[in-house]
Amino acid sequence: MLLAANDAFAHGELESVTSHLQPLLQDDVPHPDALHLAAVAECRRGRFDQAQVLLARATDADPTRIDSWHTLAEVRFETGDAQGAVEALRALLAQDPGYRPAHERLVFALHASGRSDEAIDTYQMHRMLDWTFDTATNPAAVFHAQGRLGDAVDALRARIATDRKNAALWNLLGATRQAQAHLDTAIACFREAVTLDEHDVSAHRRLAFALDTAGELETAVQHYRRAMELDPSNAQASSDHLAARLYTGWPSMDEARAAYEEHDRRHGSGRFPVGATAGIRDTRRRLRIGYVSGDFFAHAISYFFEPLLEHHDRSRFEIVCYDRTPQRDAVSRRLEQKADGWRCVHGEDWDRLADRIRGDAIDILVDLKGHFDDNSLPLFARKPAPLQATWLGYPDTTGLRAMDAWLSDDEILAGSSAQYASERAVSLGRFFMCFRPAAGAPEVTALPASRKGYVTFGCFNSYSKVSPAMRQAMAGILREVPESRLLVTAMPGGDTRHRLQEYFQSEGIAPHRIEMRGRGGHDEFLRWHGEVDIALDSFPYNGTTTALHSLWMGVPFVALAGTAHVSRVGASILANTNLREWIAADVEGYVRIASEQARTWESLATLRQSLRDRLLSSTIMDEASFTRRLEDCLLSLWRETAC
Repeated sequence: MLLAANDAFAHGELESVTSHLQPLLQDDVPHPDALHLAAVAECRRGRFDQAQVLLARATDADPTRIDSWHTLAEVRFETGDAQGAVEALRALLAQDPGYRPAHERLVFALHASGRSDEAIDTYQMHRMLDWTFDTATNPAAVFHAQGRLGDAVDALRARIATDRKNAALWNLLGATRQAQAHLDTAIACFREAVTLDEHDVSAHRRLAFALDTAGELETAVQHYRRAMELDPSNAQASSDHLAARLYTGWPSMDEARAAYEEHDRRHGSGRFPVGATAGIRDTRRRLRIGYVSGDFFAHAISYFFEPLLEHHDRSRFEIVCYDRTPQRDAVSRRLEQKADGWRCVHGEDWDRLADRIRGDAIDILVDLKGHFDDNSLPLFARKPAPLQATWLGYPDTTGLRAMDAWLSDDEILAGSSAQYASERAVSLGRFFMCFRPAAGAPEVTALPASRKGYVTFGCFNSYSKVSPAMRQAMAGILREVPESRLLVTAMPGGDTRHRLQEYFQSEGIAPHRIEMRGRGGHDEFLRWHGEVDIALDSFPYNGTTTALHSLWMGVPFVALAGTAHVSRVGASILANTNLREWIAADVEGYVRIASEQARTWESLATLRQSLRDRLLSSTIMDEASFTRRLEDCLLSLWRETAC
């Protein structure tokens, strides 16, 4: 029986595991091996309550069995019971005080249960015993997780003082300084780490991200590429490189195609051959749709995803969310309440998660993150669902042969030339998402130019989206409208601001005409729109959430429509709000539109007061209609796949 159960487990036949073990599980004499195997199978099926019952019996039957205690601790972590995990780990260590993985896990279990001081004391006790923990588990990492960044910096500097050539310490110091918004210092630390260990993949990735944030896009791409070269098996390093090209654009379509095909060869179909679709049954029954993301928290995705959860047709579909978010918040809990099923799967092994999704009998699995950091594409490469689609979070192809569909809209697809896409591009109609702005936005203000006597242009996009071509366009606009000003937000401090100021001076733009601000809170971000007459959307990577909030706050924006999804979102938003005259076909047109509109104050003032109502009445904010379109599309794809 145990042999048959192990064989079933190895083949992913999780329901059969319990069936094979039933005689042993019901025996009056406990069988710890059977209890533990059954518990692990239940875990993979997402049945954690049943798993805990089995593990309790297993540890009662054999308290010396450390794998049962360890699995019990992980199950309790999975279900949010950090204190229970602490208890299980301490029971394990009572049996085997030298079991290192449990000691390391205990540090973080204590931290997760709100006992960070005890976590640090536990760690430091281990250090006194001369235990060499991984750099990631030193007290600086715990301080960092607590938000005690100053303490983390002090701890790292103390270590570096005695070990200056330790690249890992410089790397972690850089990450901590970046979290403190000391970007220049962070870049210097990462450069030191790369100098000390040119083969440190993590240091290259972090340096690239910091350079990206500072607007040094091409240099960032070089380090993303180097990280990928150093560790070809690292799927995230490859994804980093692909995502970075959203900001710079690809040198050629052929290079884009080759890069995505190489990613799939190394991390997709080359490792997990995509066979014929199996598992499609009755196309008329209620379908189970799974959504996977690490952004189910106070993240831009919630503006678009929450309306879908509220309006979905429960008579036709059941929605299960696979939440890879490391730290849940009020938004996470709100989203969970609106889904039919919710699985907290942060940190779960890809094979195990794929088995769980198969066990959940998901029909259609939807990716919400693409190649961005900490993505779920390794899961989709394993094809855990018969039909898979990518939507919302990433404005380009995934490149995976295992991904069946890429959901877009009419306007984007009409001008897109992304022939390198691996998925079938499918239109959701006029717009590819629905938008619900956060509650409590201030009222739209009067036109600032009427009060100030000059027009203020504004860029609200992440500074990493401000490409060299966009900087040139900004300078051109300021020259065409001599008395105008420019407000740039979400700007890092230090050298990045100094370089931008120097650039504008070299273009003949006086310093007093440029104002730079950091990344404010959401309320502050909305209020800043009251100071801006015309927004300038970024290119080649257009804004989405920023562009929609601009319209919501009464600020029209100029967009440059390119030939890829990432460069056509602004055009789609403007087309859907009857603002096509604000769409440019090239940089010269972008400068011309902004300059001409800046001279029509009366029209701008009228338009400003109408934009919120215009957005409200557009398809962009028709939540129920959009949800029907999306679900009809998924159902149609499902039926086509079944044929």
